Amino acid sequence: MLYKIAHILRDKFPLLWILVGAINSLFFKMRYNSKLREIPTILQKNSNKYIVKALEKNDCEKLEQFFINQPIEAFTYFKPHKFANKDLQQLVCDKSFLAYIVLEENNIVGYFFLRCTFMGKCYRGYITDVNHRRRGINKLMGICATEIAVLLNIRMFGSISPNNAASMKSAEAINEIKIIETLPNGDYLVAYLPRK
Repeated sequence: MLYKIAHILRDKFPLLWILVGAINSLFFKMRYNSKLREIPTILQKNSNKYIVKALEKNDCEKLEQFFINQPIEAFTYFKPHKFANKDLQQLVCDKSFLAYIVLEENNIVGYFFLRCTFMGKCYRGYITDVNHRRRGINKLMGICATEIAVLLNIRMFGSISPNNAASMKSAEAINEIKIIETLPNGDYLVAYLPRK
């Protein structure tokens, strides 16, 4: 239900979406601030072959170029927000939008985020550079996202197209997947549950 409301607000009432986002960002930071300070430990622990770090303002231009370099088909299933530098800068300022990049020799090879609500839920999204697929980056991002959600004690959701078998397979390698419902566009709304 929250997923549908969010998309209606974003698509039909953009000013209201901005206002709701600002309120959510403030309340999220107030509720989770002490736990948010522990996230760098998770990122550092999972940084080995690749470096995982929080997206900062000075990374946004490089991330915009990362998106430009991806083929158009990479966005068939990935349209969570706008990809221009100015839009990414705004996302960095949103305390409830937890965004991270994966680096190989200072080049961005992956991007993932948790769009959170102060009510204890988040929506996960990720994309891997087209030239770095099947190298474990999706799995790395999934592990980090899951550990962050567990740390914050928030429930993690996402959408997966039934036509995107690779995404489903990647998600199932890390999480137990529970299909909540089929969305109007045909995608599955799923809950990502930590493996027991």
